[in-house]
Amino acid sequence: MTTPVGQIPASSIPAARAYLLAQIQANTTADPASPSSELLVCLDEPGPYQPDDIISIGDVHQTYSPEATVGSGGSHWLLETYTITITVDVYRGGDDPAGVFSRARSLADLVVAVVRSDPSLGGAVDRGRPGGVTHEVRWDDEHKGRHCVIEIAIECLKTL
Repeated sequence: MTTPVGQIPASSIPAARAYLLAQIQANTTADPASPSSELLVCLDEPGPYQPDDIISIGDVHQTYSPEATVGSGGSHWLLETYTITITVDVYRGGDDPAGVFSRARSLADLVVAVVRSDPSLGGAVDRGRPGGVTHEVRWDDEHKGRHCVIEIAIECLKTL
C-alpha cells in the first residue's frame, strides 16, 4: 500500500525558521549601553542595510533517517533532524571588546531563551534545543571598531 504524494508531510524547516524569526523580532530590544545602535533580525545574510546589531537566521543542515521499519510509510516513518544556524553579529566603533562581547552575549542569550521557552518552536518540531555555540571577537577590517560574532546551532527533530 502506498501513500499518495500529497499526503506525505512536508519538511518542518520553513515553519521552524518563521517561528524563530517572529519570536526573536518580538523579544529583542535596543542596547541600553548604546541607544543609537539599531538592530536587524533577518532570514539569511542581511542585504545592504547592516546596522550595528544583527541577528540572522541562516544556514540549515538537514538529514533524514528511517524512524521505524514500516513499509507503508505510515506513522512515525521518517525522522527529520536538522540544525539551524543563528548568527549574532555586533559591531561598535572604538576599542571596547568587553562591551561588544556583552551585547552580543545578551542577544545570544535571548535567542537561547526563545528556543527554551517553547522547544516545539511553535509546534513546528517535536524537539528543538540549543546546541553548539562559537564566539569570535575581533577588529573590523578597517580597525575602526570591534566585532563579536556568535553562531548558535539550534538542533531540531521532527518525525514525519
